Amino acid sequence: MAESKFFAAGSSESESSDSGDEQPAVSKPATITTKSFMFSDDEEETKRVVRSQKDKRFEELTNSIKQLKNHKKIKDISKVLTEFENLGKAFSKAKAVVDKEGIPQFYIRSLTELEDFVKENWEDTEGRKKLSKVNARALATLRQKLRKYNKDFEEDILKYRENPVPSGESDQEESGALIFKKRCFYLFLAFF
Repeated sequence: MAESKFFAAGSSESESSDSGDEQPAVSKPATITTKSFMFSDDEEETKRVVRSQKDKRFEELTNSIKQLKNHKKIKDISKVLTEFENLGKAFSKAKAVVDKEGIPQFYIRSLTELEDFVKENWEDTEGRKKLSKVNARALATLRQKLRKYNKDFEEDILKYRENPVPSGESDQEESGALIFKKRCFYLFLAFF
């Protein structure tokens, strides 16, 4: 009678010699090391910085915009599409702050620049033919999504196109950056 390998421990030597190919699995008990519980000196010295909801949300938006610009520079349109979707999600998260503070100028500027980028790439038929299949499909999708998304910001985009504010010169950006620098400076002084 052949027993399964799970009951091989209780079998005699004659039965185990029939199945010489099978090796019993040896499991080692998990050892807990003290290294995983040790903290480095750096973790003990860092202090937690409390930031306002506005600062958190606007930083999220600016990080997405930076990523978007980087992808536009290398013309990776599929990544531009992904980052545009992330920007839309970040904006919807920041909706409460935006309702209170108003739509930030840097957001309108980035939408306008993205619209120009898509329009420029769409009109370049030779360049569009050279795009990979993934990027060509992403360009068409991005064009449709951007048109639909920008309908909500149509008035603001038209105002921006009439009087464009160069990067870094809007009032909200200056005040936000200045407040952030002051807070960092005061936190720095508080530690010394």
